[in-house]
Amino acid sequence: MSEVAKSSGFEPRITAFVCKWCTYAGADLAGTSRMTYAPNVRALMVPCTGRIDVSFVIRAFLQGADGVIVSGCHPGDCHYTAGNYRARRRWILFRDLLDTLGFDLRRFELAWISAAEGAKWVKTIQAFTDRLRDLGPYTAMHHLAEDRAPAIAPRAGTDVLVDLATAEPEAAAVDPQLVAAVAEALEAGRLKAVVGWTKSPTLNRPRPAWFVTATTAKEMVSPNGNGNLVRLLKKRELRALLPLGLVARACEVAALNVLAQEASIDLSAVTVFAVDCNGRYLGVVGQALRLPSTDISANQSGSPAGLLADRPADRPVGFSDETLKALDQLMAKSPEERWTFWAAQSAKCLKCYACRGSCPLCTCSQCIMDKNQPQWFPSAADGPGNFAWQMVRAFHLAGRCVGCGACHNACPAGVPLNLLNAAMARSTLKPFGHLAGIDPQAVPLQSDFRPADKEDFIL
Repeated sequence: MSEVAKSSGFEPRITAFVCKWCTYAGADLAGTSRMTYAPNVRALMVPCTGRIDVSFVIRAFLQGADGVIVSGCHPGDCHYTAGNYRARRRWILFRDLLDTLGFDLRRFELAWISAAEGAKWVKTIQAFTDRLRDLGPYTAMHHLAEDRAPAIAPRAGTDVLVDLATAEPEAAAVDPQLVAAVAEALEAGRLKAVVGWTKSPTLNRPRPAWFVTATTAKEMVSPNGNGNLVRLLKKRELRALLPLGLVARACEVAALNVLAQEASIDLSAVTVFAVDCNGRYLGVVGQALRLPSTDISANQSGSPAGLLADRPADRPVGFSDETLKALDQLMAKSPEERWTFWAAQSAKCLKCYACRGSCPLCTCSQCIMDKNQPQWFPSAADGPGNFAWQMVRAFHLAGRCVGCGACHNACPAGVPLNLLNAAMARSTLKPFGHLAGIDPQAVPLQSDFRPADKEDFIL
């Protein structure tokens, strides 16, 4: 036990989320068998480990827990057949997110405990309690949770972070073949609207727009903006104009594929006018969204289907070399240094939700951060509110983010959102071989599972 804990008589506060059918029954067995263990744990029964959202764990820590344990049925023994398989994949991703943030992983435990394993419940709880007693209070998390009046942090970064924001480009002349193809489709009545880029009357950069006539299509400029046009497809007024066209680079194609996987969009109602990152027109893409084998990425050549083969095994799609290099530099730091870094970055957040508005894949009808019955997390731009938002946002994009950088470029506070996105993209690639947006027919990563998913960290 640490000296601080000895002198203060510290006893850890532990929250346990346990499966009704296995672990909770195992804890009951321990009680009826007169087994004793530390009384520090407060067990909350849930129907299945598949029901335990990462928000439960985040909120437990923000409300003062020194440690959290999640436990349920052994794989293959789930009362609901596959709930624990799905939960296991979720915790693989969540632990990687916690590690990126510099969280003390010794304070988060997972275990498979059946209804017949009362002794294992006792052993697990006792060992976890002893470990937390030795670690002492989780003061770093407690300080963040109590930070209700954060100071305004400067935008300037640290030695770890390079400036990942892309400079605002000037509106460039568009490929005349693209204009001709768009104008012909609108004039023939095959499409009601085409989403593309036009010159802003007030800013020296392109802005998104949709064109409804062949005449207005002549106002189109090269698609070299920092945003992702797929985000406009969330607008009701634009969805009312289906079928429509979309001027799409690799990042837009990948985002469309993710939405198709989630049944959020009907690809048969969208015609893709494919262009490379320099605005060169490549042609109309069919419903399978397979681009021609030409330069469609800022860093690589090939179609979205071929990016996995074109890139190194640890290279997620869409992220720049600078972003991945900055992530490697950050992960080389100690957990304490990573925590300090992200706490400072999180303090910058204004809770303006520009990241959410610019993301083509934030499609929830109501964000969890907006809910107030119940209110899961503080809505204010304070320590716990900002930290919870950044964690939830990054986790919900795990296996979905296509690395377009729209959120990062939209952030007025300069929070390096793409570092978290890249970390989660890498976490989905290494254990699962998953690349977001490659195949519109693929099953969404967090909706899928494999019995052989790695689980070395689960007791």
